[in-house]
Amino acid sequence: MAKNPLKSLAKTPRAATPAGRSGRPDATALRQVAADAGRSMPPAIVRPGRRSVLINVKVSEALAIALAERAEAEGMTQKQIITRALASAGLPVDALDLEDRSPRRRRAA
Repeated sequence: MAKNPLKSLAKTPRAATPAGRSGRPDATALRQVAADAGRSMPPAIVRPGRRSVLINVKVSEALAIALAERAEAEGMTQKQIITRALASAGLPVDALDLEDRSPRRRRAA
């Protein structure tokens, strides 16, 4: 029977990695790897955490219909119409609240 030459390659010894209980390298080992590698990419830009909350407002049916019609006519969402009005009234509106971030539906094939 011929010896499989690939079998010996699969069992090559690997460098020992200090591992915690999970089998992953600990934070000290990861910091050392990063320091040894040097900085090859710029640091990531991390945005501060942003929390969204739900606001539920009851309005007359006529206002709800007018809001829906205005949003459709302007190609915007109802949220965009409302947040744009709040911004023009001087309230501090986050730029992300002015964007249409609603998920797009897929067309049926």
